[in-house]
Amino acid sequence: MPDAATAAAALQTGEIDIWEQPALDLVPVLQRRRDVQIQQLSTIGLQGMLRPNSLFPPFNDPRARLALAYATDQAEVMAGGFGDERWWRRCGAYFICGAPYGSEAGAEGFARPNLDRARALLRESGYNGERVVFITSNDIAPIGHMAEVVASNLRAIGMNIDLQVNDWGTVVTRQPRRDPPDQGGWNLFVTYASGATMMHPLTNIGANMDCEGRNWAGWPCDAEAERLRGALLDAPEGAERTQLTEALQRRLAEVQPYRVLGEVNQPYARRANVTGMLNSPVMVFWNVEKTAR
Repeated sequence: MPDAATAAAALQTGEIDIWEQPALDLVPVLQRRRDVQIQQLSTIGLQGMLRPNSLFPPFNDPRARLALAYATDQAEVMAGGFGDERWWRRCGAYFICGAPYGSEAGAEGFARPNLDRARALLRESGYNGERVVFITSNDIAPIGHMAEVVASNLRAIGMNIDLQVNDWGTVVTRQPRRDPPDQGGWNLFVTYASGATMMHPLTNIGANMDCEGRNWAGWPCDAEAERLRGALLDAPEGAERTQLTEALQRRLAEVQPYRVLGEVNQPYARRANVTGMLNSPVMVFWNVEKTAR
């Protein structure tokens, strides 16, 4: 059911039993129903991210990627995508705030936007108004809304943003393409990922800066970040691991494989006669029971 109002109506009438990611602007409506429950599966939540393509200008230059961090306002982006602040928070940690590797070292400078710094970095990177292809979709409403806010932030620093809105299937088909942006490729996209994946240096798909091109779409390369990541994974528990965690976070904040846009605690909605949902970073469907009305 791609239409949120249709899904909300179906939940209220009992046509469906569970809505995994209800539109947050409809949550107050659902909360007024005694036969509907709104809950969170996990406090780990989701991490919003702005992913640049590091193969082509301007984002093959880390200064242009860093400009993204100074230009984007996490609060604006999160509010655009997820509404009420009770569902999201600012966070500059690549490995999730409050998690074992959740340092924000190095991200202090762009906790709030600095447009002058962003413009200066763009100039230093050699950017001169070239078209920037930003792919997105409104099929997943928060992603489309976040992309619109980010596009506005980037236009404010002089970027020539071509926001291309397609169905989500087209977006994910284009993401792995390594073609130049003017030949069906791309420069930017917005998405979010499970905090359970992003909270560890081994599984965070965006922080992998492998220089052989075996990493996730965007393909950033930084030998020092990879050296630190490998050392951290090999380090024993204790002070050495803590120091390496901070060093890796600082390096990632400097070279920006992606811009962390904040963290979201997306609730789910269910019929009150559905019980047994397990606390988990992702929704699972064992232990679930449905009783008669």
